[in-house]
Amino acid sequence: MTQSYHETIAQLTRAFAFPISAYDGLVDQFIKELDEGLRAEGAMPMIPTFVYELPTGQEKNKILSLDLGGTNLRVCRTTLSGNGEFDIVHKKWTISDELKKGPGKGLFAWIADRIEEFLSTSCDGDHLEDTYPLGMTFSFPCQQLDINVGKLINWTKGFRGLDVVGHDVVKILQDCIDAKGLKITVNSLINDTVGTLLATTYKHPGCEIGIIFGTGTNCAYLEDQANIAKIKPTAANFKSPTNQQLINTEWGAFGNKSGALPANDYDRRLDQKSSQPGKQLYEKMVSGLYVSELTRIVIHDLAHRGELFAGASKKAKTDQELGDLAIKERLDGAMMGALEGDTSANLDVVGQHFKSHYNLDTSLGDRETIKHICQLISARAARLSAVGIAALIKKRELLAKPNKIIVGIDGSLFNKYPNFRKHLEGALNEIFDAATVTAKISLINAEDGSGVGGAIAAYLACKQLSHKI
Repeated sequence: MTQSYHETIAQLTRAFAFPISAYDGLVDQFIKELDEGLRAEGAMPMIPTFVYELPTGQEKNKILSLDLGGTNLRVCRTTLSGNGEFDIVHKKWTISDELKKGPGKGLFAWIADRIEEFLSTSCDGDHLEDTYPLGMTFSFPCQQLDINVGKLINWTKGFRGLDVVGHDVVKILQDCIDAKGLKITVNSLINDTVGTLLATTYKHPGCEIGIIFGTGTNCAYLEDQANIAKIKPTAANFKSPTNQQLINTEWGAFGNKSGALPANDYDRRLDQKSSQPGKQLYEKMVSGLYVSELTRIVIHDLAHRGELFAGASKKAKTDQELGDLAIKERLDGAMMGALEGDTSANLDVVGQHFKSHYNLDTSLGDRETIKHICQLISARAARLSAVGIAALIKKRELLAKPNKIIVGIDGSLFNKYPNFRKHLEGALNEIFDAATVTAKISLINAEDGSGVGGAIAAYLACKQLSHKI
C-alpha cells in the first residue's frame, strides 16, 4: 500500500470518527430536544397520535387495514387471535402515474374500488355479513385532529391531487366506500412508525418503543400525558383515558437547530444539495437513502482528486468519465450493503459492481478504499442510531423498571445491512455497559406495521370511539 492510500484512509477515518466520549453529551442533547418538542412546537415535531394505549396481545377480531405509500396500495385483512397470534391476507396494487397526477378524489375512488375487489376475491364473502373497521396507514403529511380525522397538508412522492389538500382524508375515503355500499368504517389514521410499534407490542407485550431504520428513520413511543404540555385545552386529545399517549417523534429532525451532530464537510455537501437543506439532519446521517448518497459523494470526491480509479497515473477523473457515479443518488443502500458485505479475497463484488454500473476499472487498493468508506459511514450511522435509542431509554427511565426493555425495529438497514445491527448493539454497550444491555435491553425485528399495526389501531379506535368491536 502506498503512503497516499494510508493518508486517505486516515483522513476519512478522522472525518467520520465518533468517539465514545461524544455519547453522553449527544444523548443529553437528544433528551433535551425530545422534551422541548413535547412542551412546544420546536425542531423535533413530537406529534401526539390520539392513540392512548398499547395492545395487550389478547385482542381478537377480523379487521381491515390499508397502506397508501409512494408506489403501492396494500389492502389487508388481519385476524387477531389473541396470545399475540394473527393471520393476515393481503393484496397489493401499483399506483399508476395517471392516478398520482390526477384528482385526489379519483385516487380515493380507485382505493374504494380496490377494497371492494379485495373483499370479493380474498375474504370468502365475509363482507356480506360483517361490518369491518378499517385502519388507514397514510404516509403523507397530515394535520391530525383526532384518531379518525386528518387534514392533508400537502402531497409528496409525486402525487398532485390538489382538490383534496386541506381536507380530511378519512372522510373522503369513507364517502367513497359508502358510495359503493360497503359495510366498512374507516376509524383510524396512523403513520407506519406508529403501526410498527402497535404491531410489535401485540406480538411482544411490554414493547414501548418502535423504530424504523430503513430508507428513512423515525420512532414512536409511549409517553405520559402529563409530559405533553403543548396540547391545547381545546384539543380532542387534551385528556387521555389512560393518562398516556403514543408520540410520533419524527426524530429525523434532531440537531436541525442545535447543531449538535458531528457533521463533516461531506455531510454539509450532502445537506446543501438535498431537497431540504438544513432539515432532517439526523436522518441524513443514519438512514439508508442518505448514507448511500454520502458514500457516493465521498467516492466521487476521491475520484476527482485522482485518489480512486486513477491507476499509476494518479490522473483525476472527470464527471464525464465517472458517468452515473457523478449523478445524485445513483448508489443506493442495497448496492452499498453489497460492497461492504464483499468478503472475497480480491473484493471481486466491489470490482464487478463498479465495472458493470459505472464502467470503471479498479485496483485492489481502490476496492479496499471503497469498502472502508462504506464501513466508516455505516458504522457511524449505527452508532448515531444508538444515541436515539439510549435517549428514549434514559428519558423514560426504562432501566429502572423491572421488565426487560423491548425495542421493535423495522427497516432494511437494521434487517439487511451487513454489520449494522452489530455496530448498533456495540454502541449501546458503550453508552450503558455490556452487562446492562444483555440483561435489560432487547432489540427485536418489528412486526408488519401497515398490516397488523393498522388493524391494531382500528381495534383500539373502536374502544376509544365506543364502536362495536
